[in-house]
Amino acid sequence: MTDQQTKNYVFTITECGNDTDRVATPLVLANSALATDGKALLWLTMSGVELARKGTAEKLGAGTFPPVKDLLDTFIEAGGEIGICPPCAKTHGLTDEDKLDSAQWMGAVALLDQANNSQTFSF
Repeated sequence: MTDQQTKNYVFTITECGNDTDRVATPLVLANSALATDGKALLWLTMSGVELARKGTAEKLGAGTFPPVKDLLDTFIEAGGEIGICPPCAKTHGLTDEDKLDSAQWMGAVALLDQANNSQTFSF
């Protein structure tokens, strides 16, 4: 970007599995943000933490969108960040051993810090 600060975005995903558009849509938006020199964070909470489980993205279709696995791979390769709500992960049985290597634990304080001066979206 020229003569402007980098734009920061936080996309909160609260659902994974029952409505794949709620996973694919924020990934499409986040990839667009990264493609235009922005920074993007996916924050996974509630059942959305399942997206950070190894093998989950491969199981998700996305209707008219590209496959979720392709969208997620593009996001990771472009430098997008993935934060996981620790209490939600515990509720859903997500552990260090079965989470994506590129995902990190991100509690409330860290999320609020990331969201400061960022445009936020929830799905």
